[in-house]
Amino acid sequence: MSKKFLIKLVCFLVLAAVATAGVLHYLPLSLFSTQQKPEQAPQKMYDHYIIHDEATNEVLMYVPLVVSVGDELISDKNKRYKIVKVEENQAYARFVEDLNLELYQK
Repeated sequence: MSKKFLIKLVCFLVLAAVATAGVLHYLPLSLFSTQQKPEQAPQKMYDHYIIHDEATNEVLMYVPLVVSVGDELISDKNKRYKIVKVEENQAYARFVEDLNLELYQK
């Protein structure tokens, strides 16, 4: 093979690599994205929420705040709960643990 041919071949391969990299860089990322979760419907807001113990249905507290799944609370009996379900202005909390607040006092 001649030297001119090798130079042309190398130049062509370099140009092809640069063009391929440029195309892949500027393609919209949505072509390669994974399937996204559907958006949840917005929660209706109420003046107050009643939080119940999920196991006993005992009323733990009334709060004038918006309650969402995943929120946590500490009851007046030093028990920690996590909100697992919200239906209208009724929230249901699952018991997580008993707290010993004396450990946190100075």
